[in-house]
Amino acid sequence: MSRLPRPPHRIATRRDALALFGGLDRGVGEAMGIAYLGSERMLLGLRHVVGRPDSVSVPIPRIARDAILMGASAVLIAHNHPDGDTRPSPADLSLTRRLTQGLAALDVMLLDHLILGGGVATSLREEGMV
Repeated sequence: MSRLPRPPHRIATRRDALALFGGLDRGVGEAMGIAYLGSERMLLGLRHVVGRPDSVSVPIPRIARDAILMGASAVLIAHNHPDGDTRPSPADLSLTRRLTQGLAALDVMLLDHLILGGGVATSLREEGMV
């Protein structure tokens, strides 16, 4: 008996996004997940970046390049705050603004930037920051 291939993964809701990135909340250092989505928010690819205990750095040109290479129409990012405080830092807000602008120039939308910590998730889109 052969297995049927699994259907493509669709990230349509906040719950889907949290299921995709939920493991980041358990890190002892900061880490970021970047999901590249195509039409109908189908997952095209995923990148995981491990940072230092209190920060993670992801070059915007790298995210943009990956989005172009994967043919993404949208990007969703998430990172953790190991201390459990999910309020966005000034660096988080700066990255979100710069990434939103950079991707928009490529006709790619930043869907959301999630900050995870202590079992809580803060959506910068829901907070009006995306």
